[in-house]
Amino acid sequence: KNLIFFFKFATWYCKVPCNIKYLIMENISSKNIIYQYGLLTSLVSISWEVVKFSMGAHYENDTVSTVVGTIILIAGIVLAQLAFRKANGGFVEYTKCLKIGVGVGVVVALIGVIYHLIFINFIEPDFFEKVLEISYNNLMEDNPEMLQGATLQQFMEASSWVTKLTPVFIIAFTLFFSFIFSLCTGIIIKRKAD
Repeated sequence: KNLIFFFKFATWYCKVPCNIKYLIMENISSKNIIYQYGLLTSLVSISWEVVKFSMGAHYENDTVSTVVGTIILIAGIVLAQLAFRKANGGFVEYTKCLKIGVGVGVVVALIGVIYHLIFINFIEPDFFEKVLEISYNNLMEDNPEMLQGATLQQFMEASSWVTKLTPVFIIAFTLFFSFIFSLCTGIIIKRKAD
């Protein structure tokens, strides 16, 4: 009796035009994966910033720091996309990859801004003054005509707008690069149900 029921169900299933895996794909929520991998990526990113701070390298904007930060963001996006694909039975659409990548970027950007505000207000309140002083001294050595005879104080006053807009820059750049990276990784990771 059970065997007859199984064959009837199998015959009916083969005639159904939509794929059951596609139905599964529509019902899985990506929010948990976005939050989980966004928090994980933020934790790794902040850990990298703490390492730079402990080494006294947080004033430098060198290539290695930029590359490591980029690798951390790309790894978080890729791992989130792969986790969703695995939870979804091995399938994920390109638009879902894009959504997951940008979602991870949003979480990373917001937590990055919170860390930045804690850092400049509590951990090292004179951070921007030191950064501007280093920038001024570098300009004096490399390209003094750009300063047009400005003193350090004048340079700091003229550059004060940058310090106020840093949270906006953090959000904008993180979202922009999350979008670009998601476009690229989504092409590789996507796998449609037949």
